[in-house]
Amino acid sequence: MQTNGGRHREGIAVLRTLNLLKRRNGFWQALVTAIVVLAAGLAMTTYVGGLIRDANVDRHKAAAVSVLSEARARLLGAIGRSVSLGTGLMNYVVINPRLGDLQFRRYSAEMMALDKSIRSVALAPDNVLRFVHPLQGNEKALGLNYSTNREQWPGIRKAMETRSVVLVGPVNLVQGGRAIIARIPIFVPAFAGAGESARTYWGVGSVVFDEQAMLAAADLKPVMHGYEIALQVPASGEREAAAIMGDPAVFEADAARLDLELPGAARWQLAAFPQTGWMQMSKELWLALIAGYGATLIVAGMGFLVVSEMVRARQLAHHDPLTGLPNRRLLQDRMEQLASLSDRSGLGFQVFFVDLNAFKPINDQHGHAIGDQMLVEIGQRLRAMTRRADTVARIGGDEFVVLTPGIMSQADVTLFSRRLAATVSEPMRLGTVTVAVRASVGIASYPEDATTILELLELADTRMYAQKKERFNALFPGVRAVSGS
Repeated sequence: MQTNGGRHREGIAVLRTLNLLKRRNGFWQALVTAIVVLAAGLAMTTYVGGLIRDANVDRHKAAAVSVLSEARARLLGAIGRSVSLGTGLMNYVVINPRLGDLQFRRYSAEMMALDKSIRSVALAPDNVLRFVHPLQGNEKALGLNYSTNREQWPGIRKAMETRSVVLVGPVNLVQGGRAIIARIPIFVPAFAGAGESARTYWGVGSVVFDEQAMLAAADLKPVMHGYEIALQVPASGEREAAAIMGDPAVFEADAARLDLELPGAARWQLAAFPQTGWMQMSKELWLALIAGYGATLIVAGMGFLVVSEMVRARQLAHHDPLTGLPNRRLLQDRMEQLASLSDRSGLGFQVFFVDLNAFKPINDQHGHAIGDQMLVEIGQRLRAMTRRADTVARIGGDEFVVLTPGIMSQADVTLFSRRLAATVSEPMRLGTVTVAVRASVGIASYPEDATTILELLELADTRMYAQKKERFNALFPGVRAVSGS
């Protein structure tokens, strides 16, 4: 008569054989697929090579966008600092609507001393330019009536209508040259204590940028990190695109682009193109092409590898992405295998349902990153203390199941359950934090306790919660337990 120990060893051997057959099944699937794709090997290699080439370009473009993102942040910061000084001028005029030329020049000189990217400052009461600093080189602008200037009036009118800062340009200046200008509408109280709606339009302030100084403040250059960089105001309506920095031809190439949203809904655009062109070739692509075009045998080998990876991907679908342990789906599949085997051989198996006590407070106190590290560590501990034929699965947030083939004595079940709880309860050092949890373990055996997989898991779960409640009542007599971890 065969002993329980013999049946146990026989069951483990059978289970290992079943798993080996599954792996061999994947091998034969891959081999058959390789034979089928043999005739289409060259076409497949070309297609895969194209995908790798596109992926290389996409990765290179992503790196270029990263460079542009940093440049955009610096440029927006530089413009924002200058605009904030212009807003200060607006507030100064609101307080001193009758300011004189001396007051204006002193305030403007201080602004320019604080920000080297400011080229000049101007005030236009009633939209007629009366104040400009520095005066030298800007004499021709004095007396300019913005409402009669076809190029500059739209920006002024938009600032008036929206009552907000509007960035315009590059625009051609009356005194010569071109500039980027922040138009700042100024509304003064009609009477003391007047609210926003009772303010009247005083005029407009203008902060004129030195383009090169502005770009230097943002550390923006035509060539950065191996990329040609260009900055432009894109075309809109009848207005053509206006280059601010770099070669406009960069925008005509297959460049990486990034928009800049500026005050007043103005939009600029950055572009980057590598000096040596987008990286298409790579070691992976060379290997793929050599393998594909070298021989049809290698093409078949590639097909074999592809299908093998597909089989592997299907296997990954049965594992928990955080801990790498089998998930509920794979656990149930193995339980069904063991149940079928048990019905024929009487092997049987145990389910140990392990739930972490007070796991949520650790997440709340130390963050989910520490909680995730703890789950990974617990999974590794459970795996280390079990046999190769056993299955350790994570089936929920803080719920694990240990599946052991073979019938265990009651004493062995109790001892193993205590070892599981003790293993989980050992303090663990995660970075700079030392944490510890306790575990509740529910146990169910097949076929003694249930004849279906679902019933067995539910029974183990119920017994686990009963143990958790019993432990809670022992620690806090008279306090009603609440569900959850």
